[in-house]
Amino acid sequence: MFFEYELERHRQTLSKDFNDEEISAITTQATIDLKNRNIAGVFIVPVAYLLGGFATDYTSQHTILYYFLGAILLISMLFRGAAIISLSKNIQHETHIWIPVFFWSNLFVAVVWGCFAASAILFYHDSLSITLIIILLAGISGGSMASYCIWKLLSYSYLLIILLPSIMAEFYIGNSVTIPIGVAISFFLIFHLVQAKLWNKQFWVSIINTFMIKKNALELSKLNTKLTDEIADHKKTAQKIAISRKKLEDIYNSAHDGIFIFALDGMVIDINETILKMFSITRAEALRFDINHCFKSRMNSDINLPEIWQNALNGKDQEFNWLTRTGDRESITTVQVNLRKSLWGDDYIIIATVRDITLQVEAMEATIAANRAKSEFLANMSHELRTPMHGILGYARLGIKRSDTISREKLNEYFMIIRESGVRLMRMLNNVLDFSKLEVGMMRYTMNRNDLLPRIYQIITEFTPNADEKNLRFSVQCTADNVLTYCDHEKISQVLRNLLFNAVKFSNENTEIVIRCQETRDNEGKKWQKLSVSNVGVMIPEDELAVIFEKFIQSSATDTGAGSTGLGLAISRQIVLDHNGKIWAENGPGKRTTFSLLLPIADTLINP
Repeated sequence: MFFEYELERHRQTLSKDFNDEEISAITTQATIDLKNRNIAGVFIVPVAYLLGGFATDYTSQHTILYYFLGAILLISMLFRGAAIISLSKNIQHETHIWIPVFFWSNLFVAVVWGCFAASAILFYHDSLSITLIIILLAGISGGSMASYCIWKLLSYSYLLIILLPSIMAEFYIGNSVTIPIGVAISFFLIFHLVQAKLWNKQFWVSIINTFMIKKNALELSKLNTKLTDEIADHKKTAQKIAISRKKLEDIYNSAHDGIFIFALDGMVIDINETILKMFSITRAEALRFDINHCFKSRMNSDINLPEIWQNALNGKDQEFNWLTRTGDRESITTVQVNLRKSLWGDDYIIIATVRDITLQVEAMEATIAANRAKSEFLANMSHELRTPMHGILGYARLGIKRSDTISREKLNEYFMIIRESGVRLMRMLNNVLDFSKLEVGMMRYTMNRNDLLPRIYQIITEFTPNADEKNLRFSVQCTADNVLTYCDHEKISQVLRNLLFNAVKFSNENTEIVIRCQETRDNEGKKWQKLSVSNVGVMIPEDELAVIFEKFIQSSATDTGAGSTGLGLAISRQIVLDHNGKIWAENGPGKRTTFSLLLPIADTLINP
């Protein structure tokens, strides 16, 4: 409470408002300053008293009074020192009990010095040593200005108690020497009282301003920390926004549909990558378009584009088909255009999506064709599996039923039919299994240099019984005594079997199947072995020569609806491609169809 009055007085002067916590902080700082300013006085005052006593005859002539005043001074200084120590240790706990102790101990110090100085003047006013007493008195009183200006009441009390007795003693003596000295000390007192008031105000204004600066600095530091955190959060948010924007841009540019974004005046603001690919234009070219240039066409004269655009501006979604040319296509493409008005930021725009429905139609047709091929494959498989199974089961049943009565020749015939049906069934199952392996990349190859000529003759022998039924002849025409290739012997044999099987199956009766072998070189000088199988029979339409190698696909000229799995040529093509080779079909004169394949002679193959 000793400082609250000082603080309140100067707070009102500065128009500052403080809460209890802030008042406590300011008074604590004032107490610290008060303690720090009075530490030196603990040592200076006793030394000055001893110096004043020994500089005069006070100690020898007035011993009892000197020691009495010295005892009071010592006790006061002890209490003063204890108060300073306590304030140093417990300043944060606001131990107010030591502040009055400090106040009264300093007043007793002033009383002792006032009495000592006044009595010395009375006893030794005609001695030169009194000058030292006055100097010490002025020094101690002046020093109190710096020590006690924090506490105006203490400052005033100390000055009055320490100087008034000396002034009174000077005027009491009343000679021509003491009166001027009394007047001088009186002016000295008045000056110090005025100065104490000014220093007191300056101290509290300074301490309040210092507190406010520290407070503002602390708040600024907190704001700076908060701002730093907000900036960091902003950066994280901006980074997330950038990532989200990048994702949206990727989705926007990878969309299957082309996208135009128009301003309401009809000018293009932005386009996605699909538009550029769809119309084979650059971004700079596209951004120069407007609604009239984008969709103005003589092929679409029946479409009222201004009306459609006006409806879109009025917020009505628009959809229409447009004939145009897209990409590198020479044919006309139909695209579906949708216009929608939308809010983009603070502005409205028109979003136009362009979808190539010709591609959708083609894709749908391809899907339908694939589904049809799969359905035919399942029908053919069902028929092909059922036929040999009927043969196996039927002749096995007959053999069991007639085993006791039938001749050995007839029984052998049954077994031959059962065996042929089993071989046929096994061939179909092997085709399915091989195709499954090829599709999942599980087919393994054992690559070596091989001479295929002996294997060609062996395969011809296998098909001779079937060929004899149609009176077909085989002719092998090779330019060398061997047919060297770098291949998997068994897999290429499977390809040759598939080609010869088709040749026998679709050849006209009484015709010749020709197998040709010759070495050739490509434009880079690489050596290849060319094998071809040609037959005279039902020709494959020209537009189907490439697609017959697709899975489940059969030529429309040879497709009976049942009779083949449609996998033989697909398997053959994949095996040849895995050998880094090539296979194709072509028609020749005289209804002759030729299947050819190229196989490498050098070690240029895939790893097995």
